[in-house]
Amino acid sequence: MAAAAAPGYLSAHVNLSEQPKNGESARTVRLHAIQLAETETTSLHWPQVSLEVGDTVKISVLEDGKSDEPTRVRRSSQLPSNLFSKTELAKELTEVVSNFDKQLMALLEKAKEVEPSDEYTKIRDAIGAVACETGERLLYPIYRRHKELIPEAVKGELL
Repeated sequence: MAAAAAPGYLSAHVNLSEQPKNGESARTVRLHAIQLAETETTSLHWPQVSLEVGDTVKISVLEDGKSDEPTRVRRSSQLPSNLFSKTELAKELTEVVSNFDKQLMALLEKAKEVEPSDEYTKIRDAIGAVACETGERLLYPIYRRHKELIPEAVKGELL
């Protein structure tokens, strides 16, 4: 039995895989929760359960209460990918990224006015991918370590 004691997500995954070329097959159920706090994301995992042919998986939504203890808990603030021990440098990078984002958005607006529609769509998608990677690889690793730098709009989101 699994529960998420804070706002977030609780997921049950039934995985059935057959890979004849590798001689592998798997039938499992796993439970995973993500709890979202203002400045912390916590990932909870419970033991994976093996299934046999003929097994039935039943999911029940219960009243709030106790659950089995997760076997693994990972807090975003403890990830090894978090960046910058010095807050000053972390803040400087967030400013560099902010300026870069503004320049990209201005360029995108220019492209919308002068490029054909299909070309604009490619440029928009490429800039979107860069913005996403910038957040994932630079900003979120800084925010996880330096909570005082998290913008209000990002607090309570998945870090």
